[in-house]
Amino acid sequence: MRARTRLLICVCASAVLGGGAANAAVDEIRVTAQKREQALSEVPLAVQAITGEELEQIGARQISDVVDFIPGASSVSQTAPGFETIQIRGISSGTTADATVGYYVDEVPFSVPNLQLAPPSRLYDLERVEVLRGPQGTLFGQGSMGGTIRVITAQPDLQDFRVRGRAELSDTEGGDLNHSVEGVVNLPIVRDRLALRVSGGMELLSGYAESPDFPGEDNLNESESWNVRGKLLFRPTESVDITLSAWLIDNDTDFFNTLQSVDPPRIERTSGVRSFIRTPVEFYSGVIDWDLGWASLVSATSYIDHELDFVAGVPSGFFDVVNDSLFHTTSFAQEVRLVSDDAGALDWIGGVYYRKAKIESDIVFDITGFGTFIDDIGEIDTKSWAAFGEVSYELFGGTVVPLVGLRYFEDDRSGSGYSRLTTLSTQSENVFETLNPRFNLSIRPHDDVLIFGNVAKGFRSGAVQTQAQATAASLFLGIPVSTAIAPDELWSYELGTKLRLLGGSLRLDASVYYNDWSDIQTQFTAGASVALANSGEAHSLGLDLALLWETPLDGLTLQFAGNINESEFDEVDPALAATTALAEGGPIPNVPESNFTLSANFVRPLPNTSMDGFAYAAYAYRADQMDAASGLRSDALNDVSLRIGLEGDRWRATLFGENLFNEDDVVVRSADAAQILYPRRIGVSLEVDFQ
Repeated sequence: MRARTRLLICVCASAVLGGGAANAAVDEIRVTAQKREQALSEVPLAVQAITGEELEQIGARQISDVVDFIPGASSVSQTAPGFETIQIRGISSGTTADATVGYYVDEVPFSVPNLQLAPPSRLYDLERVEVLRGPQGTLFGQGSMGGTIRVITAQPDLQDFRVRGRAELSDTEGGDLNHSVEGVVNLPIVRDRLALRVSGGMELLSGYAESPDFPGEDNLNESESWNVRGKLLFRPTESVDITLSAWLIDNDTDFFNTLQSVDPPRIERTSGVRSFIRTPVEFYSGVIDWDLGWASLVSATSYIDHELDFVAGVPSGFFDVVNDSLFHTTSFAQEVRLVSDDAGALDWIGGVYYRKAKIESDIVFDITGFGTFIDDIGEIDTKSWAAFGEVSYELFGGTVVPLVGLRYFEDDRSGSGYSRLTTLSTQSENVFETLNPRFNLSIRPHDDVLIFGNVAKGFRSGAVQTQAQATAASLFLGIPVSTAIAPDELWSYELGTKLRLLGGSLRLDASVYYNDWSDIQTQFTAGASVALANSGEAHSLGLDLALLWETPLDGLTLQFAGNINESEFDEVDPALAATTALAEGGPIPNVPESNFTLSANFVRPLPNTSMDGFAYAAYAYRADQMDAASGLRSDALNDVSLRIGLEGDRWRATLFGENLFNEDDVVVRSADAAQILYPRRIGVSLEVDFQ
């Protein structure tokens, strides 16, 4: 888990105007949140965008560094780099079942069947990250109930050769030295026609915990990661772009980030085993973008190979248990869409989507000294397709724009399981389908005022589980559970505005929303198994607010971004209510009632030099949140960071401190473990750019 304040400045800036952490007067970001290019202030949705330059300026490394400072978003779990779960606007249901947030890496949809994992991407050499809050079930499909996060990598430049690099050295309080190095090379092969862009890097992040089972060893939860990405852009004509991309990422962490003691940080539940977690992933994609003049035809083909491989000690009563598990996912997806040009008052988009995915699991539990007592293999296969479209029309010269969208989705999902010990096997198959509409109305009474209303349906496909999981739920908890779990769905109602005041120096984005969530898929522990059930119904009522003020003092920008919400269960299955912390009128687990960020950003030229000096100061707060199984609450988080430095035309040098007061606030707390803020980290970084 990394320190949590890195993206504060840029996220707050982007929440209001979409860019300009160092200089709020820069041009506004262009985004593709509605699968067509638009200025961020013109998008009638709650969207934030953080540019690649902003991400690099403040050292963001992974998606959790972004979402922890998005109003209404938070990390459900940060067990290790590459093993993270995220919620947006109160739509959280644990770490099992499909994700409630949609993830895209360029045009590649990232989803692991029955696991709520964020993609283990590295945030270097990007165009931007877009965060869409609220259900995006029309254009981005199933799973995007809370919102959608899009990681958009930098395109090859057909014109200029360029080499960039960054090196960083830091020290962790109570740990050891950390280091990282990253770089990118852009090579035009045939000017204006063919270019290759290669980027990558590696990082060693010190651990900070000890264990009585391994005396004399410190910093046990150390992590290492590396990644390499290649993109080839071919432009055979001025109207056709063909982009081929491959991105390989590997994260390797010792002993996880789950502790049994916070002060000092200790890992006690090891069963004498050197636990580890590894999450390699490979992204491959091919995109054809053909400008037909009257419309653009886009074909996006992608393939993902992802692994979650771990060994963990699980002490249980009188026995030491070791869990040795592997989850291997492969996914193929194809989308073809046609997007109208922006020449007239009528805008439209239509497309079809197909995905075939499979997750294979191999789960082994050994009792030290006695041998294996669980040895199960399983497989979940999903074949899904969708047809979608949206149409809008500008009335009164574009002052009023109504929009209607619709998506039909169908998922044929099957599951099988086999026990090597008992030779018992199970098989199940179900078809899940839905029709997801969206209605949007935007009004622009003035160039500096946008008001919008949005009504949308979100959907998550149903799940399948083994008969062993269903039996365990009945045997241990008395909960009748099927091998097929019904889909859950959500209706969202939102009213928002985007204002530009005081000549544009004061910028405000605000949204109020209400979510009605039914048939919630919820995970719970039954013996040594994790099972799923439809737990009931819940609602979320919240307010998002973001402000940016370019003060009269040249170079000083003040920013605020925050959320306050009520997220509660309205109905809970009585059998589940008797065995879990879920209760009618009780909170949705892993959802804080509020979070906000405050920051100041100051940039000034140094007299008689060609250099600028800069300083970023940031404070982030997140209220406590409840664990679903135990009902225990985490701490409220208070985190402060500071970055100061100098930059010239081709370089930037930064001195930074993260978690400056070395707070050990508990981010996630369960009955027998906790995850805490990463300890104070002080370091320096140097970036160079040769062009």
